[in-house]
Amino acid sequence: FGLSSQLRKELSRTLLPASFTSPPAICWLATIDSNIPNSTVCVAHASTPGKLTIRKPCPALPDFAVTWCPKDWVGFEGNCYFFSDDEGSWDSSQNSCSSLRASLAAIESEEEKAFMLRYKGKSDHWIGLRREQKPDQPWKWTNGSEFNNWFPIRGGGDCPYLSDDGVSSSKCYVGRHWICSKPDAFTKRKGHAMERHSQVQGNN
Repeated sequence: FGLSSQLRKELSRTLLPASFTSPPAICWLATIDSNIPNSTVCVAHASTPGKLTIRKPCPALPDFAVTWCPKDWVGFEGNCYFFSDDEGSWDSSQNSCSSLRASLAAIESEEEKAFMLRYKGKSDHWIGLRREQKPDQPWKWTNGSEFNNWFPIRGGGDCPYLSDDGVSSSKCYVGRHWICSKPDAFTKRKGHAMERHSQVQGNN
């Protein structure tokens, strides 16, 4: 598939296993070969010394198998998450996320909530949910969609945060850590491709 001899040599050296498993495990490594413009080469490494199997295009992988996130971000199910070391109000936390082309994290599943609780540590972290300081106002995510109350929110504040016990709320000016989220690079690229495909279909 046009894999350069230098790249093949590098892969043979770096992917050689230190120990072997039973049954044999196969790992897929996605890499770019300069000899193949605009394409990705996938290298399968079985737990056999020096054995490399090259396959192009890459096989389909579950969303969690490969993450495409910036440094210091954590990937989970197609999104990248940033857990802050600093503290700030809800508004300043959202501004910090916006500066990273992200927003305070929404929670869309029990699995995602469990992931955030596991990674946040003991500190409380703001999430991307709030309500206006008026009676009977609905909770809304940062994208404007209404929260459907699929998990309970403790407390009487207007800005929720993740605590050790789940989701609580307090005054929005309190200083807390925060969690930013944004789609990972693969999900973004897939979304852009689908948009372009829809535009082409619409023009036909």
